[in-house]
Order: sequence, then C-alpha cells, then structure tokens
Amino acid sequence: MATETIDVKIPKELLIGMEKEKLVEEIKIFIAMRLYELKVLSLGKASELAGKNKDEFIETLSKHGIDVLRYSKEELNEEIKFLKGAK
Repeated sequence: MATETIDVKIPKELLIGMEKEKLVEEIKIFIAMRLYELKVLSLGKASELAGKNKDEFIETLSKHGIDVLRYSKEELNEEIKFLKGAK
C-alpha cells in the first residue's frame, strides 16, 4: 500500500502519560477499524493500515463489536438453508 505522511495537531493534554508512538498506533488502528466498518477498506487493507496481521485485526474488530463476517439477508438465508440440509 502506498503511504502518505499526514501531520495532525493533537492537544498536549492527550499526550499526558502516553508516548507519541503509542498514540499514533492507536489512531491508525481506530481509522482502520472505522474504514473497514464503512466498507471503504477490505479486511486485508485495513489490517495492513492497522499494522496487524489479519488474525490480530479480526480479534481487534471483535473486541470493539465490529462484525467481521458480512452477509446480506439473502446470503445468510442461503447459508442457513445449506447448513440445515447438511445434517
């Protein structure tokens, strides 16, 4: 993924007790989660932005209550029908 550097001004009060690098890491994870949730980024691209592998990112999404599997109502119904027939 090509990168771009963005300068963001943060009030010093937010940095009390937190290293800049940690704050940047948290911001990147938050942005990645939000862009994934909005369907702007795929799971792979969002994981990359967050600096995590897919398994770690999936765990992070789950901890924040963000759905990883995205089924339309029709797809979900088809899956349910399939699973019922597999018994």
